Amino acid sequence: MYGTSQPKIGELLVSSGLITPEQRDHLLEVQKEKGGKFGELAIAEEMITEDDLLNILSSQLNIPVVNLEEAIIDPKVPLLLPSKIAQRYSMLPIEETENKIVIAVADPTNIQGIDDAKMMLNKDVELVLCRKADLLRNIDDYYGGVESVQELLEGITEDDIELVKDEADLTGNGAVDIEDNRIVKYVNLIILEAIKNHASDVHLEPFENEFVIRQRIDGVLHKMPAPPKQVQNAVISRIKVMADLNIAESRLPQDGRIKLRLAGKEIDLRVSSLPTVFGESVVLRLLDRTAQILTLEQLGMSDETRIKMEKIIENPNGIVVVTGPTGCGKTSSLYACVVKLHNPEDKFITVEDPVEYEIDTLTQVQVHEKVGLTFGATLRSILRQDPDIILVGEIRDVETAEISIQASLTGHLVLTTLHTNEAAGSITRLIDMGIEPFLLTSTILAVCGQRLVRTICPMCKEVADIDKEKLKLLAPPNTDISKITLYRGRGCEECTGTGYKGRTGIFELFIMSEEIQELVLQKAPANVLHAKAQELGMVTMAMDGWNKVMQGITTLEEVHRVAPLKTS
Repeated sequence: MYGTSQPKIGELLVSSGLITPEQRDHLLEVQKEKGGKFGELAIAEEMITEDDLLNILSSQLNIPVVNLEEAIIDPKVPLLLPSKIAQRYSMLPIEETENKIVIAVADPTNIQGIDDAKMMLNKDVELVLCRKADLLRNIDDYYGGVESVQELLEGITEDDIELVKDEADLTGNGAVDIEDNRIVKYVNLIILEAIKNHASDVHLEPFENEFVIRQRIDGVLHKMPAPPKQVQNAVISRIKVMADLNIAESRLPQDGRIKLRLAGKEIDLRVSSLPTVFGESVVLRLLDRTAQILTLEQLGMSDETRIKMEKIIENPNGIVVVTGPTGCGKTSSLYACVVKLHNPEDKFITVEDPVEYEIDTLTQVQVHEKVGLTFGATLRSILRQDPDIILVGEIRDVETAEISIQASLTGHLVLTTLHTNEAAGSITRLIDMGIEPFLLTSTILAVCGQRLVRTICPMCKEVADIDKEKLKLLAPPNTDISKITLYRGRGCEECTGTGYKGRTGIFELFIMSEEIQELVLQKAPANVLHAKAQELGMVTMAMDGWNKVMQGITTLEEVHRVAPLKTS
């Protein structure tokens, strides 16, 4: 069925009259430059429809086409295939007989995925074709709930949650009882909606005439339906009670935590309150300790950067720093390194605030500064625990930096993070803290700078109009603008009209080479270190972002938002 003697899809599209030879040649050039599947490129450039492609594939491979929206699927059948396999290869079991399982796919040429499915199912597999959007929607319906948020919402219905709108229930001073069952349910709804939408943070913001609630989804804040201003104090107080904060204190900032168990899944929330002129502003940060840990391949690193990173972390001692602003995925990158290094013969110890991923085979320590369990104090004790690899959640002060350096000098590999705008800036930041340059050149192996960019929604992805003048300003030197094809998300129900769905990383890997060491010993400024690293072959975050734009993964606007493209 999948033999190499089958005619190529481009030739089939030409012979069927769906595209011209000239269009085929154009698509081949685009494919050569950017990669991707020929059929999907033809759809993206609106030369054919997805149904045209399905019919061609059906004819070529003798595979029937089904409409998943009309198919009757036994809900037990999709669960025969592990969710990781189904989601990785975009395939869905829809029917089981005594001897075979029927699997719906949008790409029947994914031989690796089909072979893996056969091995997992231990049965013959028969393929059927379907629309990609229908397939992904059904995969989300059947598997999303098994390991993620849909199961968390089981038993929560609209009847259980009510917005507080009845003015008659308000007391004379405009306050609402925080034990009012509707307030309790409303706060639960805020949290549940954030979990369902994969939000990282929830902002509850008081203003003069309104009480605004926003969720940060894929790095961008989105408004939720606004509750009445009168419930502001009750909602804030309810959250403070849940976080064990002092509800009588509204003049000073407070920090706390909420721990929830939903359908057997633990969700932690970090709570921060800040007094403002119109009341307390509260931010909830959601932490899913059971979330899947990404591998280095899944972070979005280019093959070149990933291979260099893998080689660097194989060193038995030294320090690897991941740098960037809050919420840019630094901890995910550290744990991706841990996954790569994981070896039952080594001892891993982490010190974090908070512990974001719980892993049985790691010794993990939660910082608790109120009782004196600081990063520095914990690190001193860790060195007496005979570790091989140490993960330090963040270098916050000179004490933590000094002990991390001491650990690396005594034969340990240390993985840590730092808040700086670019990789080279971490070196000057540590020098400014008071660390001697010769200690940095002896211990720092590399610094990985990173940001997160939103990825174009695959359900509504289309070719974008190009502003050539603007593109000339942003494109790297000697770029042939005429050969560039840009993409965007039109906006659909799947991405709630934003045109983006999910995020990926853009990276720069600053390696402590001999040339860089010489500059560090001279206390060269960050811009000089950055320029030298580029000269030695470092791909900057902006350049990595540009490459992802050219691959159709994200947009110019998104890259420019987090890592402004330099015009020189």
